Amino acid sequence: MKSVSKFSAVCVLALALAIAGTNLASAGSRDLESRTQAVDRFTDWFFYKVNPQLGGRKLRSDDSSAYIREWNAIRSTVDREMIATPGDCVGDAYWDFDYRSHGRSLDRIADTIWGIRDPSGDKTRADISKQEWKKLRNSIIREHFCY
Repeated sequence: MKSVSKFSAVCVLALALAIAGTNLASAGSRDLESRTQAVDRFTDWFFYKVNPQLGGRKLRSDDSSAYIREWNAIRSTVDREMIATPGDCVGDAYWDFDYRSHGRSLDRIADTIWGIRDPSGDKTRADISKQEWKKLRNSIIREHFCY
């Protein structure tokens, strides 16, 4: 009788660990951010850095079409530049930019915003424009952060 109870106890314990492991794995996968969520999060971050007057509020349908065009243009560029990068833990990954070319990604985002705000697209047309572009580019510098 003792060997059957030990065997039963081991089976129950193994089953409980298997169920707990499945629940932990599925909970972890729910916490991972999808690529679309990451693109939207970064887009919001860049958009509100260059539009602080909005105070971080979500855009509404009655907002200026310029804001909506700008957000969509930033999103398109962020979507092209975003890659999966390895996280700190084995098997962990998150969405970000390639830090070897991070500056070029931010330049492209600044160029996108500049192109929407200055349709001539000529960021070098005058010294004042160079300074405005640099100010815009500096406003979107971001520190490395992950969620």
